[in-house]
Amino acid sequence: MTKIGENIKKLRQVKNLTQQSFADLFEVSRGNISSYEEKRAEPKIETISKIAKYFSIPIGHLIEKNLTVNEILHFDNYFEEGDPLQNVKNLSKIPFLSREVLQEKKDLKLNMDKYPSIFFPIYNSHTFIALEYNSGLGAPIDFPYEEPTVLFFEHLEVENLHLVEGKFGLYLIEDDVFIGKYRQEENELVLELNQWKKINFNIEQIQNFYQLYSVYKKVYK
Repeated sequence: MTKIGENIKKLRQVKNLTQQSFADLFEVSRGNISSYEEKRAEPKIETISKIAKYFSIPIGHLIEKNLTVNEILHFDNYFEEGDPLQNVKNLSKIPFLSREVLQEKKDLKLNMDKYPSIFFPIYNSHTFIALEYNSGLGAPIDFPYEEPTVLFFEHLEVENLHLVEGKFGLYLIEDDVFIGKYRQEENELVLELNQWKKINFNIEQIQNFYQLYSVYKKVYK
């Protein structure tokens, strides 16, 4: 039995595609996709070839391997999603928001536990999220990162508020998300995207604020 059904489902989850939208991409029915994922049938080689080409994944990997989030996003697969017993001591499991999820801007935090995970070496107990950066995501004009990049954000903690001025941060609620820069404005801390959009920090809404922790990007040789 091949891995094609499992990988189609993983591709859909990472790219936030419904069975119908995935089916439309490759000119098959939603029922076909359901059958593939439930291992009741397998796609024709022509369909497999189209899927591999569309997502730039080798056909052999699509058929034989369990695809990882890193591979789907075309990052070197340095951080494996293998047996958690092997990785739990070294890697943290972090919710991953793909560009498709971010563009939709719907129930962003409500679905946090349903997003695929990316594994990364982080050695503290704070809450983290990972985002697939894209040009459609609001960011300050001096934000130095480009596609393809995965950004790791750490939940903002009260004890660190005095350390974030001038640093990049994230504001995330159910229907809005943007990257800004923290700055002090009179007696208030502000996360500013640009002169037209900014959010005043409110301790009662601290769960919506993050600070940039690290960046993971592919280096082309």
